[in-house]
Amino acid sequence: AVDWWTLGVLVFELLYGATPFRGADNELTLANIVARALEFPKEPPVSQPVKDLITGLLVKEPDGRMGATTGAAAVKKHPFFGGINWALLRCAKPPYVPPPFTVTTAGTVSIPGDSSRDLSDDSSPGTPADYY
Repeated sequence: AVDWWTLGVLVFELLYGATPFRGADNELTLANIVARALEFPKEPPVSQPVKDLITGLLVKEPDGRMGATTGAAAVKKHPFFGGINWALLRCAKPPYVPPPFTVTTAGTVSIPGDSSRDLSDDSSPGTPADYY
């Protein structure tokens, strides 16, 4: 089954750059999920349809969550997605297709129109918590 809660969290994070119930640590985040009501930051301003979509996806009781009874049909019918023709979506030409790139054995990436970047030093954090 699709995890509609996670879609709601993803949309919230894409818009606001933070998780909707973020606490100082994992334990406080879990406590916030259980006890706090969903609140939207004032910035950036977002439309009421996207707030309504997020609110419907982040209903704490799974049976009351958008998509729980009729699946994707309920989500696809939401006003936020009003301009999408779902039947023809796979046939639509994307507005932008990034140029292809190649990875060389030296650990660099060649991207047309961009200088090569050395990827041999993996400086990414070890755990998701390191991002915060």
